Amino acid sequence: MNSKIFLSVLILIIFTACKSAYINSSKNIMHGGASKSVNLYAFVGKKISITEFDPNENNDLNKTFRYEVDEETGDSVKVISKRDIMDGAFKCKYQVLRKMFNYLDSDTIEFIAYDHYGTPGFAEKDSVILYLSKSKDGSHYFHQKYQYDQVYRNRKGNYYSYPKFSGNESPETIKGMTGFDKTFSDEKYDVSQLNPDVIKMYYPPKFYKIENNFAIPIKAIYLNRLTNYRLSTTFKDL
Repeated sequence: MNSKIFLSVLILIIFTACKSAYINSSKNIMHGGASKSVNLYAFVGKKISITEFDPNENNDLNKTFRYEVDEETGDSVKVISKRDIMDGAFKCKYQVLRKMFNYLDSDTIEFIAYDHYGTPGFAEKDSVILYLSKSKDGSHYFHQKYQYDQVYRNRKGNYYSYPKFSGNESPETIKGMTGFDKTFSDEKYDVSQLNPDVIKMYYPPKFYKIENNFAIPIKAIYLNRLTNYRLSTTFKDL
């Protein structure tokens, strides 16, 4: 084999090996990549601070006005509209430990999170996988409501998690997902009020076991597969 042919074969092998390290999503975007067409920023973050604030504090500045004709008097009346946010609002600051999709400019990130039930669930852990989007005017980032994943790290320094399902995934999607055996004994989901069919939808037996009316994750996935899964399901319409 002459040197030119050998070099061409070597380049092809390297390219194929590198490409196989990524998983294409339904948007044809690779894990670890970036796309301006998708308003999503995914990363492993470590909590620095979470501070609650009043989202309606400056509502007087956001009032809108319109004029209508009063049906009884026939006079023009000024109608004032004001939008009140009913959710709890939080200013969050996190250290970026691992960038997963659409790289952020800094190693720290500030964003706003809203939660209708109180403090956001991701605040319970020091480190989590977070999903953000940028506001329409580009002035700030906001958290994709209720969307986050637990994160763990093995002895080799590789991050991993387990998949959470919305119940809308096709059997083919679940069947096509692969992972490795890992029981997350500290992560339990109460299924005592769910019927067997609903349990299978949200906690498929391939990834969860049911024990004493709790669903417990039994299979882990690395971040590349998690990113692919999230892009093709939860965030496919972004």
